[in-house]
Amino acid sequence: MPATSQRLLGLAAMLVTVTIWASLFISLRQASQSVLTSGDIALLRFLPAALLFGWLSRHRVRHIFAMRKRYLFAIAFGAGLPFYLLAATGMQFAPVADGASLIPGILPLFVSAIAWSVYGESLSVGRRLGIGLIVIGIGAFLWHSLFFSPWSVTQGHLILLAASISWAWFTIGVRVTGLNAAEAGAVLAMSAVLLLPVGAMSGLISFNLLQAPFGELGYHVLAQGLGVGIIANYSYAFAIRRLGAEMSAAIGAFTPVVAALIAIPVFSETVSALTVVAMALIVLGAVLASEGIKWRRAQTKSGPQAA
Repeated sequence: MPATSQRLLGLAAMLVTVTIWASLFISLRQASQSVLTSGDIALLRFLPAALLFGWLSRHRVRHIFAMRKRYLFAIAFGAGLPFYLLAATGMQFAPVADGASLIPGILPLFVSAIAWSVYGESLSVGRRLGIGLIVIGIGAFLWHSLFFSPWSVTQGHLILLAASISWAWFTIGVRVTGLNAAEAGAVLAMSAVLLLPVGAMSGLISFNLLQAPFGELGYHVLAQGLGVGIIANYSYAFAIRRLGAEMSAAIGAFTPVVAALIAIPVFSETVSALTVVAMALIVLGAVLASEGIKWRRAQTKSGPQAA
């Protein structure tokens, strides 16, 4: 397929992804106000994806496990259950606009930082300027939460930053391994489902599905299970392979704008002037930091550096 067609397909996939990501933050905010627990939402999110992607990748198990284990770990935990619990916890304390800015919005910063520190990739002047703007935007959020908001909001911001770092490792893991969207989705979703009993036994998560209204369950099955767990996981991994990790992360930075616009009528949230400025800095910085990185593919067990 011509490079232009590949790029257009990647852009279309990211358009779908950004729309669903914006809906994710709306869903997480609604979940924090419902009888459903984080364990319930995680189950609804990851189980359908595990069944679908696991079946689609059933003949590729040997190929998947031939990848270096550190990259499989990055995929499994980077956007799996640990990431979800961080994001869900952070969204209990922070407004939708903040959460949508501090997870996908600053993803290019962490992707670039990992690429530079781990892979020795050089950072162009444009990328450095973009990273600088993202840092200023993050600083504006944290400054406002430290001095003008309750401590709980600051806690939410810090947790969301941790979630974004986690997601950056997932982005890099998908790009470096070269796994296709279904394979990456299978690793991510199946590992999350396997971790759910561990979280329940350790007391970190609980379940309350039977007490939830049927309509609420149906909404989260569609929003989390179908939208985020299946479609967005597939479309984002697809876009990474067509556009690269940095460009995909940069386009994802527009998520806070969409999420904030949805949150205004849905939750009657107000967006302060400082929030608008911080969001604008982060989005602009992400675009400037979107110059592609020539990632090195993970070597398999037959390679000289296999895990």
